Amino acid sequence: MTVECIRDVLKVDQTVGQELSQALVEGDVVVPEAKPDIARVLDVDGTVVVNSKEVIQDRVMVEGVVRCTVLYVGQSDSQLIESLETEIGFTHYLDMPGAKPNMLSTLKCQVEHVEYEVINSRKLNIKTVVNLQGRVNDVIQLEVIQNFKDMPNVQMLKDKIAVSRSQGQGSSQAIVREDLELEEGMPSIQKILKKNASIKVNDRKVMDNRVVIEGDIKIQLLYVCDEPNEPLQHVSYDMPFTHSVDIVGAYQGLECAADVWVQELFVEPREDINGEMRVLNVEAVIAAEARVFETETKELLIDAYCPGLSIQPKKRKIKLTQVVGEAQDQVVVKDSMTFPENVPQAARVLHVEAKPIVTDQHISDGKVVIEGVLVSKVIYQSTDPSYGPASIKEDIPFRQSVGVEGAQEDMECQSQLVIDHVNCTLIAPDEVEFRAVMTAEVSVFTSVEKEVFLDVEVEELKQGEDSGIFVYFVQPGDSLWSIAKKYNTTIASILKYNAIDESQVLTPGDKLLIYKKLEVSL
Repeated sequence: MTVECIRDVLKVDQTVGQELSQALVEGDVVVPEAKPDIARVLDVDGTVVVNSKEVIQDRVMVEGVVRCTVLYVGQSDSQLIESLETEIGFTHYLDMPGAKPNMLSTLKCQVEHVEYEVINSRKLNIKTVVNLQGRVNDVIQLEVIQNFKDMPNVQMLKDKIAVSRSQGQGSSQAIVREDLELEEGMPSIQKILKKNASIKVNDRKVMDNRVVIEGDIKIQLLYVCDEPNEPLQHVSYDMPFTHSVDIVGAYQGLECAADVWVQELFVEPREDINGEMRVLNVEAVIAAEARVFETETKELLIDAYCPGLSIQPKKRKIKLTQVVGEAQDQVVVKDSMTFPENVPQAARVLHVEAKPIVTDQHISDGKVVIEGVLVSKVIYQSTDPSYGPASIKEDIPFRQSVGVEGAQEDMECQSQLVIDHVNCTLIAPDEVEFRAVMTAEVSVFTSVEKEVFLDVEVEELKQGEDSGIFVYFVQPGDSLWSIAKKYNTTIASILKYNAIDESQVLTPGDKLLIYKKLEVSL
């Protein structure tokens, strides 16, 4: 029999797939002719930069480079520290069954491990392990049943659900330039050895047809000066930026997510008015990706039946991802590092840096638990004047918990760690005390699966079929709704013949009287 239904259009984001993968990126570095031969390598560092990502059939293709910086002591002068920069390109595929072109994707990348081999005094082989975490989403559109016409006895179970749907995505690039000057008391620059840049997003707003992102580019520089006791100097600057990403159809009131990263960084020292190298021409090429979405609460029909009728629904499962909460906390890591026997002892610390690597994250007792290692590197002046600078490296384990209201163990979580400050104190010729302060930012998500009605087939039961009086003993997991549906009666009928009310919690073993008398006609 044909039943007229009241329908609604449901648009919702669906996670097609997510994947955590690793890529081994390897390449050789040749010392330029203008630089001296390698005597000893002090440090090799790597940063991943994604140039493009594309969703193809059942996969996500990622193209990028690992930007490596090598610090070494040259053979011509044991006191002189040199540097090399190189880029190692890679292409990697993340398996995403069900992914199709033009679907929305997000990607997080980090260099987890770097190792090197000195092939000869003019050549290095570098191997890096890159972690890639990708997700593909699609916006589906369904015509769902919300109600039925001409069925006065129909029993419907509805649920209020927060539904998120993407309204558009865009990407763009920009160049941020600024002249920075060394603070008073800092020695002049002889040569820049190493430069890094990271992004901190402070605010993002949805405007008409665009997303405006405000933040800071944190510039970190390591340079050589003419101070014999402090030949290495480290400086840090925050360069503010405001950048727009065009998204056609965006408007105020929508929510947004944005990711910004530095693709290229150029730093050139120049003379100030006194002829000293104290001014830095900085040019950063930043790339941004933004997505706008709308979240609204909808009341969806998730189950229905009608006494006297047989309703056979055609349903579809939808999976909804909802943000439970976000939080941040400060992480302090302290440890002492004892020098290995095969390295010289230290006269003074020249430079220290650290990079956090998250190895595990999970939810326990309402908190996001972050476990990882802090890759800590110290460059120091050895006690042997003829040996010159040396270095040690150690992975310091850490564990930190960040409370998020509503977080439960079966939910998903994401975390990001940003180094705020690092220092190192020499407490003995073969031991240093290390301290790092980080900011941990965490987000908690939950995935909810619901079945929605797409269509129904309805048949009228024969008069008197399944009528009678039944005694039912409540089973674990039962509700008034499930029992009423099982016997094709109504909750009101169960309440009428039993000394209970609708708010009462059923206990397994409770006895219920079910009375059915079918007198239905259409």
